[in-house]
Amino acid sequence: MKRSAIVCAASALAASLTLTIRKRLVQIGLLSALAGGLLIASPASAGPTVDPSTLTPPPPPGAQCQLDGQSIICQTSLVGDLVNEPIFELPCGQVYETSHDARNGIRFYNANGLLMKRFVTHDVDGTWSLSPTGAGPTVDIRINDNWWIVLAVPGDESTGALTAHGNGFTVSSSGFGVISHIAGLDPPDGSGHRGVSRFVEEDPEIAAELCEALTG
Repeated sequence: MKRSAIVCAASALAASLTLTIRKRLVQIGLLSALAGGLLIASPASAGPTVDPSTLTPPPPPGAQCQLDGQSIICQTSLVGDLVNEPIFELPCGQVYETSHDARNGIRFYNANGLLMKRFVTHDVDGTWSLSPTGAGPTVDIRINDNWWIVLAVPGDESTGALTAHGNGFTVSSSGFGVISHIAGLDPPDGSGHRGVSRFVEEDPEIAAELCEALTG
């Protein structure tokens, strides 16, 4: 497919591709856990153990929770892998992902067992390919970010305010350099992203660059 044709097709697909990948960033940890079947708890600090089921809302399965002064701290770890998983389509074909996803979380509950805030670190390393077997040219994908969610009403996750920062997403190739990159700060006040945001809706030619990198 000629570059000009790819660019035109990319413009038409820009919005849907953007939503697909951003939804992917939110869900990838859960999808990875389902694919790999792994939920692993990391060690918690010293203190009397607390039954996670008594907390509101309860932490994910496998969490280790202990008293820490007047509060309760839970530590969790979510690890999983995707292997040649179809994730979205480009003008040049279906994109398949192979990746390793790791998230470590700390949840803070008050003395009444109500969640007050939580912190998560998120790291993903992987590749995209146009082949269902992962063969042929690939591009590298990487996420290294973290976020806080602070609840205005303890125990009610619908009142949570999110602050995220770090490398939200990077797509790169040895022959093309960085193709797509989202990094910086997303404050809880809803004022918008502060930092680098080179993505499809800003530059429809990114889809064309991806196609060039993936078709060699």
